[in-house]
Amino acid sequence: MLLQRRGDDHHDWSLYRGRAPVGVEWYFRERTELPTSVMLYHLEPGAEEGSHLHLTGDPASCSELSEDELYLVVAGEVVMTVDGEQAVLRSGDAVYVPHGVAHGVRNDSGAPAELVLLFGPPGGNPFTTD
Repeated sequence: MLLQRRGDDHHDWSLYRGRAPVGVEWYFRERTELPTSVMLYHLEPGAEEGSHLHLTGDPASCSELSEDELYLVVAGEVVMTVDGEQAVLRSGDAVYVPHGVAHGVRNDSGAPAELVLLFGPPGGNPFTTD
């Protein structure tokens, strides 16, 4: 059984010129065969993941790969900015960010917030219908 407990791969990272570090727990970073990576973000009041994007070949990209991302708030409240548009997200709210779109999250509240972050290459969802 592959098991990872909270704290097994924890880092406090300053991300993309954000105001304060984000606590990041990266789940099965070097073991998963899934096309999606999973992180748990912990943002203390004032913590921020600065604006960034993921697009292959774009010099402004923070990664070499084009990746879509999904942010799911599991506790607290955050402000999410996507392509210049801001929204307040609370527990149970989620935002989907396609590759190549600038985005970032910050905690302007007075309490800690936690988010599950899923990211990976665009590739199609078998449940999507057009």
